[in-house]
Amino acid sequence: MRNIFELTKGEQRVVIFVVVVLVATAFTQHFLQTKSQPPRIRSTSSPTASPTIRPETKSDADDSR
Repeated sequence: MRNIFELTKGEQRVVIFVVVVLVATAFTQHFLQTKSQPPRIRSTSSPTASPTIRPETKSDADDSR
């Protein structure tokens, strides 16, 4: 039975070239995607804490109709 993976030197070079191109393409895409994203801001507060929102209060000067 003939071995399926028995390749000549030329075929081996083609396979290596194709694999290198695929790896370089994947690395380039990953690099460009991570470079184009804005940096994440790390919060020092706990993840469960939410900001306190206070209702706006109208001053007495605004009610002078």
